[in-house]
Amino acid sequence: MTKAHTIWLTLVTAAATWSAAAPAQTSQQTINPGDSPALVTRPRDITAGKLIQSPQGVAIGKVSDLVPDRDRGEPAYVLVAMDNGTTAIPYWAVGHLLRDAHLVVDRTELESSPRVSDAAAHDTADAEWKKEVDSYWQAYR
Repeated sequence: MTKAHTIWLTLVTAAATWSAAAPAQTSQQTINPGDSPALVTRPRDITAGKLIQSPQGVAIGKVSDLVPDRDRGEPAYVLVAMDNGTTAIPYWAVGHLLRDAHLVVDRTELESSPRVSDAAAHDTADAEWKKEVDSYWQAYR
C-alpha cells in the first residue's frame, strides 16, 4: 500500500466515523416551532404570539391574530401588533417572509404598511382595508 493510499483510507475512515457519530440534521428535524415564539418553519406554524423580526434579528412586531377568509375559513391575513399600531400581512405573502425559520421583514417596510383596527379586520363586510393591504404587499405575490 502506498503512502497516498494510506492517507486516503485514513481520511475516508475518519469521515465515515464522524458521519456515523453525528446524525444528519435538517431544519425540520432540529426546529420545533412550538419551542420558541420566534420560530416559524412554514406558514401554517404562524400563530398568535409569533415574533416578526428585522433582518438584523430584532423583534419589531408580534402576531396578534389570524383573520380567516370568510368563504373558505382558511387564514387570509396575519395581524401584526407593533409599537405604533396594528397592520395586516396577506397570508399569501407570508411564505416570502420566512427566512431560516423566522418571519423577517424590513422594519421600515413593516412600519410603513397600512394600519387596520381589530374591529375592521374582523368585520367581514369591510373590504376596504383588504384592498389597501393587498396593494401594499403586492410585490410579494
